[in-house]
Amino acid sequence: MTTTPAVAAMMVVALGCAAAFEYAPDLAGQYCSTRPRGCCKGRQDDCTVPILDTLCYCDDFCNHTRSEDCCPDFLPFCKHINVPLPPAPIKNCYANGQTYKYGETVKINCNECRCQESNGKTQMMCSSNECLVDTYILDTLRHQANRFGWSAGNYSEFWGRRYDEGLQLRLGTLHSKRKILQMKPLKAAFQRGKLRRSYDAREVWGNYISSPIDQGWCGASWAITTVQVTTDRFGIMSKRAISDVLSPQHLLSCNNLNQQGCQGGHLTRAWNWIRKFGLITEECYPWQGRMSTCAVPKKKKETMAQCPSRVRSNNDRTTKTRLHRVGPVYRVATEEGIMHEILTSGPVQAVMKVSRDFFMYKSGVYKCSNLASGSRTGYHSVRIVGWGEEYQGGKIVKYWIASNSWGSWWGENGYFRILKGVDECEIEDFVIAAWADIDDFDVTGNPLGYDVFLLNGPKSNSV
Repeated sequence: MTTTPAVAAMMVVALGCAAAFEYAPDLAGQYCSTRPRGCCKGRQDDCTVPILDTLCYCDDFCNHTRSEDCCPDFLPFCKHINVPLPPAPIKNCYANGQTYKYGETVKINCNECRCQESNGKTQMMCSSNECLVDTYILDTLRHQANRFGWSAGNYSEFWGRRYDEGLQLRLGTLHSKRKILQMKPLKAAFQRGKLRRSYDAREVWGNYISSPIDQGWCGASWAITTVQVTTDRFGIMSKRAISDVLSPQHLLSCNNLNQQGCQGGHLTRAWNWIRKFGLITEECYPWQGRMSTCAVPKKKKETMAQCPSRVRSNNDRTTKTRLHRVGPVYRVATEEGIMHEILTSGPVQAVMKVSRDFFMYKSGVYKCSNLASGSRTGYHSVRIVGWGEEYQGGKIVKYWIASNSWGSWWGENGYFRILKGVDECEIEDFVIAAWADIDDFDVTGNPLGYDVFLLNGPKSNSV
């Protein structure tokens, strides 16, 4: 094929002007086609169109040495030569060791992120929520476990959740310190020297100490711990004659006056409700992890109540179960007083202040790391079942053994240990319990060998 000078010149122009698309493909559009007179023959300096803050040319000459002077649509419109645009430069974002495409939206932990351009750079732009699992706190705790005295873990149940969700739905104790602390503590007579250095109610009472359950995303620690302390004390005070596991769902759903269900509850109101109306068993009213309509009639003087699960399964409204009540709620004060109470009467309920690092606790003796200082805190109810001590760095460290309500997958099979005797996280500020009322049950004799005063229980000083 013979190439004429004219065709060769046209190819030079085409190849030259094609380069115009390489430096700014985003400028492709209509330019020469918008001129009233269209394209121009030869070289005409006024054959131009505005583009950004300069001009581009639509004449045959354009600029043979600076092809970027040609308008982006010069070849296809003026010369009817289709020149494919080069692909736009690939814009990717890099985060957490992964590559994300431009415009891609993903969720990183608890934040929504989008790969986009900002300040002339392509980068991931994310929302700024505080996450329940903070990677900085987690990594610091993992690498400095010896310094803090406890180890941390990344729980899949918490990953991707916001911290405010944890405070609202994984705690659940409404705590008015000014009013609560007006409750005078019970004064018990005991000899401090006879208190053990370690004690674990689980080892002494076995299955009569209820196992931790998972409250789920329902702020119901107030209900679970109240009921589990009640369960434990029925087993202990009846000297294993009563082995019923009582229903937290019963308390959650039916103690609804001035309580907030899965949004939290007051402990003294919970205890007073059990005293008035009593609880049925977990088997009759299984835990649902959510607020529901109360399925048990509230009658103060009744000793029996219908079992909702049996009514549903057998349509038998004559099947009834025993109601379990407690005496007046009372408060226990001082480290030794709490120890004596657990040793003689069973586990107690405590309120603690929770910071963000507590959600990441895995094992060891917990104390607040202060890595989350500045973040909000919340109040949580736990059950103290014993105490002990261990050596750390050549020093004796004393701790409480406490049951959480986040399931056996969390912590030390659902339990945790926390510094004892220093009011860590305010856990010794407000400790309460109540005596199990076993009078309506077939339990004879003095089950624990206590004197008449102790069997009658403490006088009420609730608020």
